[in-house]
Amino acid sequence: MNDIIIAGIGGQGNILLSRLVCQLFMNRGFDVKSAENIGMSQRGGSVVSYIRVGDDVGPIVPDGKADILIGLEMSEAARNVNKVNKDSVIVLNNRFVRPKNSDLKKQQILKFFEENFSKLNVINAHDIAFELNMPKAENITMLALICKEGIFPFSKEEILRALEQVLTPKMYEMNKILVEKIYERY
Repeated sequence: MNDIIIAGIGGQGNILLSRLVCQLFMNRGFDVKSAENIGMSQRGGSVVSYIRVGDDVGPIVPDGKADILIGLEMSEAARNVNKVNKDSVIVLNNRFVRPKNSDLKKQQILKFFEENFSKLNVINAHDIAFELNMPKAENITMLALICKEGIFPFSKEEILRALEQVLTPKMYEMNKILVEKIYERY
């Protein structure tokens, strides 16, 4: 997984998730480049992070070259479909926020991804984060589940180390409990 796209809306923790993924790869000694397109993120607008792992690469993932698309929100994942190809891994959070002035439906997006991508994974991070009493931690929930399922090759211990490196001590302790519960229950 050398070229990664994380797509979501403002307030979902896209940038933090991007920083954590970068930290995970850097902890294994990889050269990592990243960039964000944050638009109107403070108003629930589109947020896209690009992560590229490897030497001699720029920070923006070229169209059709993403190895994995992580959709923190379904319509934003669909909006960034130009970055993936038929062999890309698609990981969707089962969360849908209908874009303004659109009649797009959640089932339309799911059907599109099901029909066009054989490596589709739908994760219910929204509900799991609520169930574990951490509703603002869908991003960390997604990361833990993606790693636990083997989509990313990182262990629970590696996730906890990256969290400790990136977060404040108080935030680390809260998210450590979340990751441990995910590995125990799901």
